[in-house]
Amino acid sequence: MGSLFDDIKKEKSTRGTRSRIAEIVDSMNKADAADLLKALDDHSIPASSISKALNKRGIKLAVNVIGRYRRGELVTKVNNESI
Repeated sequence: MGSLFDDIKKEKSTRGTRSRIAEIVDSMNKADAADLLKALDDHSIPASSISKALNKRGIKLAVNVIGRYRRGELVTKVNNESI
């Protein structure tokens, strides 16, 4: 087994992949996209509620992705100004 640093460097990166939230926002009309981003940025709304509401509209979004968005960990940033 090599050094921890070498092992970390070998891990695959998701760099360059587009985030699911950005894909969803881009596919929505402006009003729905704005509502989704508003809900995502409102931490009083549980991620599970957002996921369930989207699922009722036929849009799959995992709760853990919402958590990653809220922590600023997504590879692709969502541009609120384009909505």
